[in-house]
Order: sequence, then C-alpha cells, then structure tokens
Amino acid sequence: MESCHTGSLEGTLGRLVEQAIARDISPDVAQEARRATARVMARSIAGPLGVLEQRRVEAYFSAVVRRRAVRRGQPVRGASRFVVAAVVADLRESGRDGDAIWEQLQRGWSDSVPKDVLEEYRLRLCG
Repeated sequence: MESCHTGSLEGTLGRLVEQAIARDISPDVAQEARRATARVMARSIAGPLGVLEQRRVEAYFSAVVRRRAVRRGQPVRGASRFVVAAVVADLRESGRDGDAIWEQLQRGWSDSVPKDVLEEYRLRLCG
C-alpha cells in the first residue's frame, strides 16, 4: 500500500530549488523562493507532507519564483519555463490531453515565449 505522505517540507523545498536552478532560474531567486515558501507553509504544515500539502508547497514556490524572476529581469527562458509549466499544469488539471495543451500553447504563447522553450514542451506533450 502506498503512503499518503510525500516527504518533508525541507526535502520538498530542496528538490524545488534544484529544479528551478536546472531551469535557468538564478540560485538567488530559487533560495528566496525557498525561504518565502518555508516561512508561509511552516505556519500551517507540521510533520510529513500529504499529497495536498505537497501541491500547495509546489504551487506557492512556483508563484514566488515567477514573481521574483519577472521583477528581477531573469533570463527570458527561465521565467518562460515557469510560466509555461504553470499553464500546462492548469490545462492538465482541467482534463486536456497533450495535443490540446500544445494547441493552446501555440495560440496563446507563441509570441511571448522563446521558440526553444515551446519546442521543449511540444516534445514533452506530443512525444
């Protein structure tokens, strides 16, 4: 039987920081997002994270990274990856399949997201 716990807050934040840096977000922005998320989430989460808490932590961290990356003029690719990731997650949550998500990305984001970032998502979504 699978556990309903996904790990600790600190472990999750460490993974999110590593992923952000791998997506071209500066380490400073990733660490600021880690601190902000830990400060806010520690008020309401004690002990191991359940699935819902995990999602809340990930969503909050991503929102902080997006805000800070845009404010600081992060490289367009890094900020774009987080924006596109959020759009893809929202569309998946609404039940759309990979092809429908790709069509939406092309229609709504092709003018503002670098072509290579869109191509990454096309490959992920459409194989």
